[in-house]
Amino acid sequence: MTSIRKVAVCGAGGTMGAGIALVAARAGYETYCFDLSADALARQRKAAQKFFGRSVEKGRMSQEDCDAALGRMIDTTALTDLADCDLVIEGIFENLKVKKELFGELNGICKDSTIFASNTSTLSITEIAAGTGRDDRMVGMHFCLPAQVMKLIEMSRGINTSDETFATAWAWTEAAGQISVETQDKPGFILNALLVPFNNDVIRAIEAGLCTAEDIDTAICSGLGYKMGPCTLLDLIGLDTQVLLGEAFYPITLDTRASVPPLLRRMVAAGRLGNKSGGGLLTAEKAAKATEAPAFSIASAGDSRSFPAGDDFLSAAQGEGPVTIHLGGGFAADAGKTAVLVELDTECLGVHTGEDMGREGSNVVGFARYRNGSDAPSNLIELVRQPATDDAALAAARAVFEVAGFDVVVCADRPGRIVDRLVRPKYNDALRFLDESLASAGDMDRTCCMGLGYPDGPVERVTRGGLARHYDVTTAIQSMTGLPGYAPARAAVVAKAREA
Repeated sequence: MTSIRKVAVCGAGGTMGAGIALVAARAGYETYCFDLSADALARQRKAAQKFFGRSVEKGRMSQEDCDAALGRMIDTTALTDLADCDLVIEGIFENLKVKKELFGELNGICKDSTIFASNTSTLSITEIAAGTGRDDRMVGMHFCLPAQVMKLIEMSRGINTSDETFATAWAWTEAAGQISVETQDKPGFILNALLVPFNNDVIRAIEAGLCTAEDIDTAICSGLGYKMGPCTLLDLIGLDTQVLLGEAFYPITLDTRASVPPLLRRMVAAGRLGNKSGGGLLTAEKAAKATEAPAFSIASAGDSRSFPAGDDFLSAAQGEGPVTIHLGGGFAADAGKTAVLVELDTECLGVHTGEDMGREGSNVVGFARYRNGSDAPSNLIELVRQPATDDAALAAARAVFEVAGFDVVVCADRPGRIVDRLVRPKYNDALRFLDESLASAGDMDRTCCMGLGYPDGPVERVTRGGLARHYDVTTAIQSMTGLPGYAPARAAVVAKAREA
């Protein structure tokens, strides 16, 4: 049960605010939808009618409930109309000064018992509350986009937030049909603390020429089971939004991974904002999958992580063919073959072939089938090429795996290839957040699964894959890049020491 009866949403003319208003009205609360723009409110009123109308069509609510929910939504451009509300949720843009000014003005309008909540995704609740005159009645209430669909809310306390305020706000989220997790009042809370640096890493990988945006999405979705690739997500939320997130997040954390990548700024300057502008990271250009493959033979030098004994792929090998696949770390050059494929673990292809400052060119192609620890191997094959790798060799390698039913991506010969390069810093962050008591392991994983559609959370996944294995992978990448994001987290260091 909750004592809250009347709710207001500030910024209800925007996408996030409008979604929060739908949540409140659908749950039975009289909902004041405030925005400075009457036109924006009118647009969102039509969107609300459409959203609830679809719910009726799909049998999720009756026409009577639809009409009642719309009737509970009251549009206003006057802050004074919010005077009698029990809960005011702020969903405006990420600017500390503007948020503080809004709440300061509301403090002089609303009744003493009114609870203030901010939907901020990067800013400190304590800083927003400072100077409002009621910092004991301020909470963080971060909804996920789109709020009317996503159930998750990240709840956080400011330093002066009272237990009564937090309990009352939490009870309201439950009564509204949402699912809340508690997180500390730290930059980005859980979701954006993990997501903003990760998305920036994705953009930097593209900028560095690692691979295409399309191959990143294929690799992440196939290898990790994500419902949406990071480039698709970035184009959806808008590259300009990612800039704003980085600009809000980096000055607070001084985490270089959170700083805005140069490519991101250039794309925004060029008007390539993602879906909203008709063009972003994704180009929709993908090579057609091969329908015929050359015959291949297998040379095994030891156990293979990609194709363990009994794997169906092994039975397709022939005694001879234009392609040779080396498993278990072995390699022998053979200029007479169309392609020589070398299975990689944490090492780069250049360890086997040597390097000639980018002038190297041969029929040798590296590959790895992505696998999380001792989990069953995924359906993803990452092909590794050097600057002058023969195109025919690469095409033959792709065909061998695609005809066998694998998802194939191509990347440059860089540490970590695609998946490990991108996810290992995120796993380090999650493990460090546990040490810092940002949130529990369960809440952190629940946030990622519910808020981002992951099949499993980062703590569960890195633990299941083996913390000692995580140490090996991150240490190998860090030794080649020198980047601090790959320094193995404490839990991984301890696991490696225990293994030794």
